[in-house]
Amino acid sequence: MSKYQTKNCEGYWQDEPDRIFPVNIALGNWDGKEDYADEQIFFYMDGEPLKAGSIVADSFVITEIEEN
Repeated sequence: MSKYQTKNCEGYWQDEPDRIFPVNIALGNWDGKEDYADEQIFFYMDGEPLKAGSIVADSFVITEIEEN
């Protein structure tokens, strides 16, 4: 079991809208301990809502969120 609840997402950097990247977003907070699980996380939402159109990491636009 993962220590974070995550969603696989796709999106793009605002300065490169034609290049779509897959990313793994953690819905909760970082636990402050960097380990293997953290290497798989692109961004921590810190409890904020995640939705298509969200801008994370200053300029990364979420375009798609996997459905469970």
